[in-house]
Amino acid sequence: MILPPNVRKVIDILNDHNREAFAVGGCVRDLLMEKPPTDYDVATSALPQEIMTIFPKTVPVGIGHGTVMVMMDGVPVEVSTFKGIIEGQPDLYEDLRRRDFTINAIAMDENGVIHDPFGGRKDLKEQIVRSPLNQSMERFQEDPLRMLRAIRFAVGLDFSLHPTVTEAILDLHDLLAKVSVERIRDEFNRILLSDHPSRGMELLLANDLLVHVLPEAMPMVNFDQHNKNHDKDVFQHALAVLEASPPRLKVRLAALFHDIGKPATFTQDADGVGHFYGHHLKGQEMTRSSLERLKYDNKTIEDVTTLVGAHMTRFARLRDANLKKLISQVGKDNLTDLYDLQKADILGSAPPFDFSSLDKMQTEIEQTLSENLPRTIHDLAINGQDLIEIGISPGPAMGKLLQHLLEVVLEDPQKNDRTTLLQLSIELCH
Repeated sequence: MILPPNVRKVIDILNDHNREAFAVGGCVRDLLMEKPPTDYDVATSALPQEIMTIFPKTVPVGIGHGTVMVMMDGVPVEVSTFKGIIEGQPDLYEDLRRRDFTINAIAMDENGVIHDPFGGRKDLKEQIVRSPLNQSMERFQEDPLRMLRAIRFAVGLDFSLHPTVTEAILDLHDLLAKVSVERIRDEFNRILLSDHPSRGMELLLANDLLVHVLPEAMPMVNFDQHNKNHDKDVFQHALAVLEASPPRLKVRLAALFHDIGKPATFTQDADGVGHFYGHHLKGQEMTRSSLERLKYDNKTIEDVTTLVGAHMTRFARLRDANLKKLISQVGKDNLTDLYDLQKADILGSAPPFDFSSLDKMQTEIEQTLSENLPRTIHDLAINGQDLIEIGISPGPAMGKLLQHLLEVVLEDPQKNDRTTLLQLSIELCH
């Protein structure tokens, strides 16, 4: 195994200043697994101020934790002081002992010599996520987010959790409440985007972490749908849809959330058949609340919420608007995500899998798009400036007027004429 020239150069320069330095962590793990690392970390006996003195171009990205970003030949290399050096234990062994898992507690020098005091290579071969010296309790208490990282590595690498890891998570899961929602969200995203996201959700549930990460999903667990079209409870159906969806974050989130409104809208008819009238609307509400709590960006919140609200539209009888309105509401850029979500929803239900309604809707939408008809407010023959000129003030009322005009045009494209729309605006506002 050979380190990139810029990383070897960083290590060589630190060695020239009589400081130990090694490539550590994920980059070494990936090299041992014959995967190309996405970035490289270097651990050293040099203190942060020494690192900043030795190298001319640095950024103190995490100096409170002993980390400095070194720019070497135009490429950033993260350089961190050995863990434990502040406590007077400045050696590689102590640094590796304090890392989260053995597979990340492997170091390599500039010549490719491996330092593996805790059996990381053995755990890689046996596909196990385990903490150095089985000290999971200590490592998770230092940073409770590591409990989510354990799940992420198990799912992402298709490894199993060592019993000591599972025991520690079950004992300490309440500590996750101390972690910022942003950090939790980022780990959650990585689990969702793995090759087997449903296994990640199962592990979160089995290890008492789901209640902290996504408490809104808990009512779905073991909720019997009492419906022949579903051979799984609500949670297992959501996981099947999640597993069948492509690895794009918005689709994966929508797959997980699409039926989250079912428990709150459940009814049974005289024959005992379960129904969930309006669950897509309740799901929209719950999805927005959950994503806002997890501090997703506004665009993601809007798009995922829209997908959840529209996931039933492949059934013409359940479509609240005609196709032109649907395209406008969902957005042309989100149509592929909607198709993929609906296809996954079919695959996650009881067989046989009938795609006819989805194929029909997709064909009709493509035909509508080919007609190049107006679909958004921006396609109207008038704009806000035109309305100002006829005495309508900017503000929420103007926005509602433009939305109303769009609905008129969606019903009758012939009315997308400047004179017609201005006259209609005058009639509506006076």
